Amino acid sequence: MTAPALGRTAEPGQVRAALDEVDAVGGFFAVSTRGAEGADPSWRPLARLLAVPADGPDPVGERLDQVAEGLGAGRRVAASLLAQSLASRSVSVLLAAAAGGVLPDLGPASVLHARPWVGGPVPLWADPERLTGTDVAGADPEDVAAALARVLAQDHVAPLVAGIRARASVSPRVLWGNAAASLAGAVRVLGDARPDRHATALALARGVLAREPFAGLGRFVADPAHPSGLGFARTTCCLYYRVPGGGKCGDCVLRV
Repeated sequence: MTAPALGRTAEPGQVRAALDEVDAVGGFFAVSTRGAEGADPSWRPLARLLAVPADGPDPVGERLDQVAEGLGAGRRVAASLLAQSLASRSVSVLLAAAAGGVLPDLGPASVLHARPWVGGPVPLWADPERLTGTDVAGADPEDVAAALARVLAQDHVAPLVAGIRARASVSPRVLWGNAAASLAGAVRVLGDARPDRHATALALARGVLAREPFAGLGRFVADPAHPSGLGFARTTCCLYYRVPGGGKCGDCVLRV
Protein backbone atom coordinates (compact mmCIF):
# COMPACT_ATOMS: atom_id res chain seq x y z
CA MET A 1 0.00 0.00 0.00
CA THR A 2 1.27 3.54 0.63
CA ALA A 3 4.45 4.51 2.43
CA PRO A 4 3.91 5.50 6.08
CA ALA A 5 5.54 8.90 5.40
CA LEU A 6 2.74 9.81 3.00
CA GLY A 7 0.31 10.58 5.81
CA ARG A 8 -1.10 9.25 9.03
CA THR A 9 -3.17 6.10 9.13
CA ALA A 10 -6.84 6.83 8.60
CA GLU A 11 -9.30 5.47 11.13
CA PRO A 12 -11.66 2.77 9.75
CA GLY A 13 -14.62 5.10 10.26
CA GLN A 14 -12.84 7.81 8.31
CA VAL A 15 -12.19 5.43 5.42
CA ARG A 16 -15.80 4.28 5.43
CA ALA A 17 -17.08 7.85 5.49
CA ALA A 18 -14.84 8.71 2.53
CA LEU A 19 -16.13 5.74 0.55
CA ASP A 20 -19.74 6.54 1.40
CA GLU A 21 -19.16 10.04 0.07
CA VAL A 22 -17.76 8.57 -3.15
CA ASP A 23 -20.70 6.19 -3.39
CA ALA A 24 -23.08 9.16 -3.34
CA VAL A 25 -21.76 10.21 -6.77
CA GLY A 26 -23.27 6.99 -8.17
CA GLY A 27 -22.61 5.28 -11.47
CA PHE A 28 -19.03 4.05 -11.78
CA PHE A 29 -18.27 5.60 -8.37
CA ALA A 30 -20.79 3.42 -6.52
CA VAL A 31 -19.32 1.23 -3.79
CA SER A 32 -21.25 -0.17 -0.86
CA THR A 33 -19.78 -0.38 2.64
CA ARG A 34 -22.89 -1.85 4.25
CA GLY A 35 -22.06 -4.67 6.62
CA ALA A 36 -25.30 -6.45 5.73
CA GLU A 37 -23.94 -7.11 2.25
CA GLY A 38 -21.70 -9.76 3.78
CA ALA A 39 -24.71 -12.06 4.06
CA ASP A 40 -24.95 -12.22 0.26
CA PRO A 41 -22.96 -15.31 -0.86
CA SER A 42 -22.65 -14.02 -4.42
CA TRP A 43 -20.05 -11.45 -3.35
CA ARG A 44 -16.48 -12.61 -3.89
CA PRO A 45 -13.11 -10.86 -3.73
CA LEU A 46 -12.60 -8.89 -6.92
CA ALA A 47 -9.28 -10.63 -7.56
CA ARG A 48 -11.06 -14.00 -7.53
CA LEU A 49 -13.74 -12.74 -9.90
CA LEU A 50 -11.09 -11.54 -12.37
CA ALA A 51 -9.05 -14.74 -12.28
CA VAL A 52 -10.08 -17.56 -14.63
CA PRO A 53 -11.61 -20.25 -12.39
CA ALA A 54 -10.19 -23.75 -12.50
CA ASP A 55 -13.75 -25.08 -12.62
CA GLY A 56 -17.29 -23.84 -12.18
CA PRO A 57 -18.94 -20.65 -13.49
CA ASP A 58 -16.85 -17.82 -14.90
CA PRO A 59 -18.86 -14.58 -14.43
CA VAL A 60 -16.33 -12.40 -16.28
CA GLY A 61 -16.11 -14.85 -19.16
CA GLU A 62 -19.91 -15.04 -19.32
CA ARG A 63 -20.18 -11.25 -19.29
CA LEU A 64 -17.59 -11.10 -22.07
CA ASP A 65 -19.73 -13.41 -24.20
CA GLN A 66 -22.80 -11.25 -23.50
CA VAL A 67 -20.97 -8.06 -24.52
CA ALA A 68 -19.68 -9.64 -27.74
CA GLU A 69 -23.16 -10.88 -28.64
CA GLY A 70 -24.85 -7.61 -27.73
CA LEU A 71 -22.44 -5.51 -29.77
CA GLY A 72 -22.21 -7.92 -32.67
CA ALA A 73 -18.45 -7.57 -32.35
CA GLY A 74 -15.54 -9.96 -32.09
CA ARG A 75 -14.35 -11.30 -28.75
CA ARG A 76 -11.21 -9.13 -28.78
CA VAL A 77 -13.24 -5.94 -29.23
CA ALA A 78 -15.70 -6.98 -26.54
CA ALA A 79 -12.84 -7.80 -24.17
CA SER A 80 -11.32 -4.36 -24.62
CA LEU A 81 -14.61 -2.58 -23.94
CA LEU A 82 -15.42 -4.78 -20.96
CA ALA A 83 -11.95 -4.10 -19.56
CA GLN A 84 -12.53 -0.35 -19.81
CA SER A 85 -15.79 -0.67 -17.91
CA LEU A 86 -14.15 -2.78 -15.21
CA ALA A 87 -11.14 -0.47 -14.93
CA SER A 88 -13.44 2.51 -14.52
CA ARG A 89 -14.78 1.09 -11.27
CA SER A 90 -11.60 0.86 -9.18
CA VAL A 91 -10.10 3.91 -10.87
CA SER A 92 -13.13 6.11 -10.18
CA VAL A 93 -13.53 5.05 -6.55
CA LEU A 94 -9.85 5.42 -5.64
CA LEU A 95 -9.40 8.74 -7.47
CA ALA A 96 -12.46 10.27 -5.85
CA ALA A 97 -11.51 9.07 -2.38
CA ALA A 98 -7.95 10.36 -2.74
CA ALA A 99 -9.25 13.71 -3.99
CA GLY A 100 -11.29 13.84 -0.78
CA GLY A 101 -8.24 13.28 1.41
CA VAL A 102 -8.26 9.53 2.04
CA LEU A 103 -6.43 6.86 0.04
CA PRO A 104 -8.20 3.62 0.99
CA ASP A 105 -6.55 0.22 0.81
CA LEU A 106 -9.09 -1.58 -1.36
CA GLY A 107 -7.08 -4.75 -1.76
CA PRO A 108 -8.94 -6.86 -4.36
CA ALA A 109 -7.90 -10.09 -2.68
CA SER A 110 -9.77 -9.44 0.57
CA VAL A 111 -11.33 -5.95 0.89
CA LEU A 112 -12.97 -5.09 -2.42
CA HIS A 113 -15.66 -7.53 -3.56
CA ALA A 114 -17.74 -7.92 -6.70
CA ARG A 115 -20.48 -10.27 -7.83
CA PRO A 116 -21.82 -11.62 -11.12
CA TRP A 117 -23.70 -9.00 -13.15
CA VAL A 118 -25.56 -8.80 -16.43
CA GLY A 119 -25.25 -5.15 -17.42
CA GLY A 120 -23.94 -1.74 -16.42
CA PRO A 121 -21.06 -1.22 -13.98
CA VAL A 122 -20.00 -4.27 -12.01
CA PRO A 123 -21.31 -3.99 -8.40
CA LEU A 124 -18.65 -3.33 -5.76
CA TRP A 125 -18.67 -3.85 -2.01
CA ALA A 126 -15.87 -2.91 0.37
CA ASP A 127 -15.94 -5.09 3.48
CA PRO A 128 -16.29 -2.58 6.34
CA GLU A 129 -14.54 -4.96 8.75
CA ARG A 130 -11.35 -4.77 6.71
CA LEU A 131 -11.19 -1.09 5.81
CA THR A 132 -7.83 0.63 6.22
CA GLY A 133 -6.23 3.54 4.47
CA THR A 134 -4.08 6.63 4.66
CA ASP A 135 -5.13 10.18 5.49
CA VAL A 136 -3.54 12.14 2.63
CA ALA A 137 -5.16 15.49 3.36
CA GLY A 138 -2.36 18.03 3.42
CA ALA A 139 0.22 15.59 2.01
CA ASP A 140 2.44 16.58 -0.91
CA PRO A 141 0.27 16.18 -4.05
CA GLU A 142 3.15 14.56 -5.92
CA ASP A 143 3.53 11.96 -3.20
CA VAL A 144 -0.20 11.25 -3.25
CA ALA A 145 -0.18 10.90 -7.04
CA ALA A 146 2.78 8.53 -6.86
CA ALA A 147 1.03 6.38 -4.25
CA LEU A 148 -2.22 6.39 -6.22
CA ALA A 149 -0.41 5.38 -9.41
CA ARG A 150 1.30 2.52 -7.59
CA VAL A 151 -1.91 1.25 -5.98
CA LEU A 152 -3.88 1.47 -9.21
CA ALA A 153 -1.20 -0.24 -11.28
CA GLN A 154 -0.21 -3.05 -8.92
CA ASP A 155 -3.44 -3.84 -7.09
CA HIS A 156 -6.10 -3.15 -9.71
CA VAL A 157 -5.10 -2.64 -13.33
CA ALA A 158 -2.40 -5.33 -13.58
CA PRO A 159 -4.73 -8.11 -12.30
CA LEU A 160 -7.48 -6.86 -14.61
CA VAL A 161 -5.19 -6.89 -17.63
CA ALA A 162 -4.03 -10.41 -16.77
CA GLY A 163 -7.60 -11.63 -16.29
CA ILE A 164 -8.86 -10.19 -19.56
CA ARG A 165 -5.87 -11.47 -21.54
CA ALA A 166 -6.43 -14.95 -20.11
CA ARG A 167 -9.83 -14.92 -21.81
CA ALA A 168 -9.16 -13.02 -25.04
CA SER A 169 -6.21 -11.94 -27.18
CA VAL A 170 -5.95 -8.20 -26.55
CA SER A 171 -2.84 -6.04 -26.55
CA PRO A 172 -1.79 -5.14 -23.01
CA ARG A 173 -1.09 -1.59 -24.21
CA VAL A 174 -4.71 -1.29 -25.36
CA LEU A 175 -5.91 -2.42 -21.94
CA TRP A 176 -3.59 -0.10 -20.03
CA GLY A 177 -4.70 2.69 -22.36
CA ASN A 178 -8.29 1.91 -21.43
CA ALA A 179 -7.42 2.34 -17.76
CA ALA A 180 -5.79 5.70 -18.49
CA ALA A 181 -8.88 6.82 -20.39
CA SER A 182 -11.02 5.65 -17.47
CA LEU A 183 -9.01 7.89 -15.17
CA ALA A 184 -9.66 10.87 -17.43
CA GLY A 185 -13.35 10.03 -17.61
CA ALA A 186 -13.52 9.85 -13.82
CA VAL A 187 -12.04 13.34 -13.54
CA ARG A 188 -14.69 14.77 -15.84
CA VAL A 189 -17.60 13.02 -14.12
CA LEU A 190 -16.35 13.92 -10.65
CA GLY A 191 -15.90 17.52 -11.81
CA ASP A 192 -19.60 17.65 -12.69
CA ALA A 193 -20.78 15.96 -9.49
CA ARG A 194 -18.30 17.54 -7.06
CA PRO A 195 -16.86 20.75 -8.53
CA ASP A 196 -15.04 21.32 -5.23
CA ARG A 197 -12.97 18.19 -5.89
CA HIS A 198 -12.26 18.81 -9.60
CA ALA A 199 -8.93 20.64 -9.28
CA THR A 200 -7.51 18.08 -6.85
CA ALA A 201 -8.74 15.14 -8.92
CA LEU A 202 -7.27 16.63 -12.09
CA ALA A 203 -3.91 17.24 -10.43
CA LEU A 204 -3.83 13.67 -9.13
CA ALA A 205 -4.79 12.26 -12.52
CA ARG A 206 -2.07 14.27 -14.25
CA GLY A 207 0.40 12.94 -11.71
CA VAL A 208 -0.68 9.35 -12.30
CA LEU A 209 -0.47 9.74 -16.08
CA ALA A 210 3.07 11.11 -15.75
CA ARG A 211 4.24 7.90 -14.10
CA GLU A 212 4.87 4.39 -15.36
CA PRO A 213 3.07 2.28 -16.38
CA PHE A 214 0.56 5.00 -17.33
CA ALA A 215 3.08 7.42 -18.86
CA GLY A 216 2.60 7.99 -22.57
CA LEU A 217 -0.93 6.56 -22.72
CA GLY A 218 -2.71 9.89 -23.07
CA ARG A 219 -2.91 13.52 -22.04
CA PHE A 220 -5.54 16.05 -21.04
CA VAL A 221 -6.48 18.55 -23.74
CA ALA A 222 -8.95 21.40 -24.13
CA ASP A 223 -12.53 20.44 -25.02
CA PRO A 224 -14.78 23.51 -25.33
CA ALA A 225 -17.78 21.25 -25.93
CA HIS A 226 -17.60 19.79 -22.40
CA PRO A 227 -18.81 21.83 -19.39
CA SER A 228 -15.43 21.39 -17.72
CA GLY A 229 -13.59 22.48 -20.85
CA LEU A 230 -11.50 19.36 -20.37
CA GLY A 231 -10.90 16.58 -22.85
CA PHE A 232 -8.48 13.69 -23.25
CA ALA A 233 -6.37 12.41 -26.12
CA ARG A 234 -5.32 8.77 -26.07
CA THR A 235 -2.30 7.24 -27.72
CA THR A 236 -4.12 3.90 -27.99
CA CYS A 237 -7.51 2.78 -29.28
CA CYS A 238 -10.17 0.85 -27.37
CA LEU A 239 -11.33 -0.80 -30.65
CA TYR A 240 -14.86 0.60 -30.41
CA TYR A 241 -14.65 1.64 -34.05
CA ARG A 242 -14.83 -2.08 -34.91
CA VAL A 243 -18.32 -2.35 -33.42
CA PRO A 244 -20.89 -2.20 -36.24
CA GLY A 245 -21.96 1.45 -36.39
CA GLY A 246 -19.61 2.33 -33.53
CA GLY A 247 -17.44 5.05 -35.00
CA LYS A 248 -14.55 6.63 -33.10
CA CYS A 249 -14.58 7.84 -29.51
CA GLY A 250 -13.91 11.49 -28.73
CA ASP A 251 -10.50 10.66 -27.23
CA CYS A 252 -9.45 8.12 -29.88
CA VAL A 253 -5.94 8.17 -31.27
CA LEU A 254 -7.44 7.46 -34.72
CA ARG A 255 -9.21 10.83 -34.83
CA VAL A 256 -7.16 13.13 -37.03
